[in-house]
Amino acid sequence: MKLIIAVLIGVIVSTSVRAADSPVLIDTDGPAEGTIALELEELWRAGGQDGEIIFGRISDVIRHPNGEIYVLDNQLCQVEVFGPEGEHRRTLTRQGDGPGEVRQPIGLVLLTEDLLGIGAGFPGKMVTLRIDGTPVNTRYPIGEPSDGNIGVMISLDTGGGVLAATGGRLVFDTPETSYTERFLAISNTEDGEFTRILERRTPIDPTGQQWNERADYYFDGRWDLGPDGLIYVPMERDRYVVSVYDRTGELQFEFGRELKQRKRTEEDKRRTGPIINVSGQRNDGGWKICDYDPSIARIMVSPDDGTIWVITPRGSNGQREGILETWDVFSPSGEFLRQAAIPLGDEIRDGACFLVGGRRMIVIRGTGSSFNDDRDTEEETDEEVESLEVICYRIR
Repeated sequence: MKLIIAVLIGVIVSTSVRAADSPVLIDTDGPAEGTIALELEELWRAGGQDGEIIFGRISDVIRHPNGEIYVLDNQLCQVEVFGPEGEHRRTLTRQGDGPGEVRQPIGLVLLTEDLLGIGAGFPGKMVTLRIDGTPVNTRYPIGEPSDGNIGVMISLDTGGGVLAATGGRLVFDTPETSYTERFLAISNTEDGEFTRILERRTPIDPTGQQWNERADYYFDGRWDLGPDGLIYVPMERDRYVVSVYDRTGELQFEFGRELKQRKRTEEDKRRTGPIINVSGQRNDGGWKICDYDPSIARIMVSPDDGTIWVITPRGSNGQREGILETWDVFSPSGEFLRQAAIPLGDEIRDGACFLVGGRRMIVIRGTGSSFNDDRDTEEETDEEVESLEVICYRIR
């Protein structure tokens, strides 16, 4: 077992290319414009305790150029479509393995104005259908199962004609040579083969008794694609650095700021565990869990102006009264412009924000809606459970 523990510390990273002159911009002066509170005008809401629509667990939200809002429900395995004024228009897909059906949906992308893609967790695939619900085909970002690519797709995104997904699989051999394989798969939105970049192999204990959180870090769920097809990735767990790659995996530049990481409570640490859990059980005695949260919780690129919004665990925890979250906003070239405070803290206790374009912000309100940390929100809690609610705001 000592050998396994020693091997767990090692991490192998490959197929990422650093340009010789790629600049690094780390801010030490703070946001040039200071902190501003967004002015939000509520347009409509759906779900909630008294709503006609019931949501299970929301995993993604996107906006169509025609103003429709598409909400992906991971638990109910369906997509609810709302009109620009909030009227419920239709429900797409359902749970199953037939044409146009999904299980464990994890991501939603608009491939063309008429074509929607829904990522399924396991086995990893993307089901495509017309926006009226007509099934089209299935694509396999992490590889065809017939070729032996049995793995998990963890996140899915598109931008600038690029389709990208993160995936992973477990490879079991001897205790000394077993590992997890993680990668970002890149293709065109409409068709084409997938190329893997930013690959990482992390040695694992095949019994699941030993786990090293720091060594196992990957950026699943924290990255985003820009409208120009650039990929914004927090490659390092313990530094506030956003690495910007092109679709070939070549590093273009990096930016970030100085940050003091948030120290976890014992409850935080109890809720932390591997995304791909070998044994399916906790082993607090053998798992090496970090005392501090990852520096970056989530990145989103504004479809309106290309600004990069970054939230840290501090930005989503312990906010001042009346503030739900505080995001760092950077220019497309990496300058720290401002901090944007979401002034909904008096109404919303737990929520997640999405910039969907058209100066619209969608807020998912309710217990289990947080996208900002690694906590298992499905476990039992003594807190009152809030019904999920989708609220659409206009950013003034």
